[in-house]
Amino acid sequence: MKWLELSTQADAESVEAVSEVFHRFGCGGVVIDGDIRVSADGELYTNLDRSIVVRAYLPLDESVGERRRLISEALGHLSLISPVELLDEVVDEEDWAEAWKPHFKVFTIGEHIVIKPTWEEYTPGSGEVVIELDPGLAFGTGLHPSTRMCLIELERRLRPGMAVLDLGTGSGILAIAAAKLGAASVLALDIDPIAVGIARANMAANGVSDLVVVEQGTLPREGLPLEWSRFDLILANIVARVISDLAGSMVRSLKPGGLLIAGGIISRYLEEVNEKIGEAGATVIDVLSEGEWRTVVAQATE
Repeated sequence: MKWLELSTQADAESVEAVSEVFHRFGCGGVVIDGDIRVSADGELYTNLDRSIVVRAYLPLDESVGERRRLISEALGHLSLISPVELLDEVVDEEDWAEAWKPHFKVFTIGEHIVIKPTWEEYTPGSGEVVIELDPGLAFGTGLHPSTRMCLIELERRLRPGMAVLDLGTGSGILAIAAAKLGAASVLALDIDPIAVGIARANMAANGVSDLVVVEQGTLPREGLPLEWSRFDLILANIVARVISDLAGSMVRSLKPGGLLIAGGIISRYLEEVNEKIGEAGATVIDVLSEGEWRTVVAQATE
């Protein structure tokens, strides 16, 4: 079988966003090709002498032209933040089936969280929390600054027994981390049915399907069981506009004193997001920064 290989150069902050676009339109696997490393404290750095190239693959069928057009259009929006040029080439299946595996290695975020490809052998150290992911499902791998900052804050703030909502779960990485860090229950929501399927598969691979419920949808949610109506902790690694729009629903869904960790915020929208969170009845207690990205931690009124 032949495939259309799509490729584009990306900086470290754009890698996950580009990967998400590829997956959104049904690409059969994503390769992140570049010298990417994450230090023990969660800081990502790259070999500046090498470009990071993100590659993805579409089956060469009657839908390929339309899907390539949609991908090009979506990447055009990303170009407003960082230049993106899309290249393509027809390749045979055997040329890419194993290509992505050498480029995704075990790495650590925060104090104890370890992200591990499903095929890699790894013996956890004392107290380490291992999250298994397939880089064929690359969005939500932890490479993006917002994902890393959310994971670091989740590790700092989560207490055993908490009820957690992961809004816009994507690959499910934050929901998996919450379950493995001791949450009593996790509700993971995403409006994208493809992401819901991917997240459910990742829950099963990590053995947390009994703790995490993955559903298609967003807030507000009507008719939820009582245990899903109020949360100790809400995770929302989305974008600034959606966080602003949903601030009221999220704060109303927190228990008194509950915490909101919101990521995916470009610095120029931080003030607007903070205002919306404040108007909703929560207090911003911390802001993390990396490059142009901000992650906000807020607490609902006691």
